[in-house]
Amino acid sequence: MKSLKIAIAVLVGALAAGCYNDFDTPAPRTLYTDAEMTAMGLEHVTIAEVKGWFESPEAFGTISGTGTNKDWATTNTLKLGSLTSAEEQFVGLKDWPSASDKYIKGKVISSDRQGNIYKSLFIDDGTAGIELKLYSGLYLDYYLNLETMESQWVYVRLDGLYLGNYRMMLSLGDAPSDSNNASGAHKFYANSNLDNPKIANQYVFPGERTTLDDKNIIEVNSGNYTSLGKAQLGRLVRFNGVKVRYAGVPNQDHVTNSPLKNGNFTSSFPTWVVTDSGSPQNAPWYYWAYNIDNVRLYASVLITYNDAAEYTSDPGVYSVRTSGYSQFAMRPIPKDGSIGTVLGIYGIYSQQSNFTGGANDYAQYQISVSRLEDLDFKAEDLLTEAEADALASWAYANGYAEYDPFDPPVKNDPMGGMEGGE
Repeated sequence: MKSLKIAIAVLVGALAAGCYNDFDTPAPRTLYTDAEMTAMGLEHVTIAEVKGWFESPEAFGTISGTGTNKDWATTNTLKLGSLTSAEEQFVGLKDWPSASDKYIKGKVISSDRQGNIYKSLFIDDGTAGIELKLYSGLYLDYYLNLETMESQWVYVRLDGLYLGNYRMMLSLGDAPSDSNNASGAHKFYANSNLDNPKIANQYVFPGERTTLDDKNIIEVNSGNYTSLGKAQLGRLVRFNGVKVRYAGVPNQDHVTNSPLKNGNFTSSFPTWVVTDSGSPQNAPWYYWAYNIDNVRLYASVLITYNDAAEYTSDPGVYSVRTSGYSQFAMRPIPKDGSIGTVLGIYGIYSQQSNFTGGANDYAQYQISVSRLEDLDFKAEDLLTEAEADALASWAYANGYAEYDPFDPPVKNDPMGGMEGGE
């Protein structure tokens, strides 16, 4: 499939070469509208409709259990348009020919300016949200100001894109691919990034400025959090009055709450995860992520409305995932029990989920924030650097971690992003 992806890239790149401006005399950037898309012969469909194609009887029937990505048979992708003869051999790849004359549009709801969201642009049209797998530096091309809620319309021509499923999160990108990760394990990916902006610009078109409204931001609180479900995956959610919960690791008073379970596996929070060792390892870490001596590891901090939760899949339980490449990686987290507001993209990491929680549900619901400012807690509720360092050292000295948090025997993780090198 790698050779297939390369062949597609060369073809589209050749088409793109004639459409690009001269470097020394660039033309004004076109801002697209529905009229331009109609002139291309394209018909508008909603993001919810597109995501629904994946779960239709003609495609995969459900999203649950279709993103294990262990081999090509379990790496399920829906090509928007028709399969080529070369693609027909891949058992996990199906097509949706009627998408060949369709487009979606949505408002920008994420930003990679602070480095926490990597090569991804999330858009929302009021019916659903979805990830576009693109290139780095997207904040330079697609506008979002979460202080003023100013955003920008983005138009996406669907023909030739791939709707891929990774652990129950759907995204639009380039062809499926396979490669070895940082630890040498062979991985299969349901789609890949449109890394070349010249190629990406044949599918993704900037539109006019707009404003995010109540159709684009889901407000959640202690009274309505059970309303979150599959339909909200990939959307911008504001968690109001949510509590930070340490689990399985000592808090500021050296009290250890019970860990949570992810199915039969034990999960501790807050934690940083070693991704280069072949098997992920957890260790207590009291900053938003790990970045020391060019070792960058992502972290998970639990926020919850449900103090009685036993499983990461239980309603009201979410982990804030933060990259070691983010500008705020080495900023201390709130103390255990702190109440605040978190604004971020609602996601899932699961092979299957019944969205009800419990021992047979291996889901973990994740929040990806664009900015440090979207982790809104009182200043007095934050740990100081001295307190954060002392807690990490105390946890290691008392057997809560296999690795010394200030001298971890791991290599730098070149994957970056929210999923690290998994």
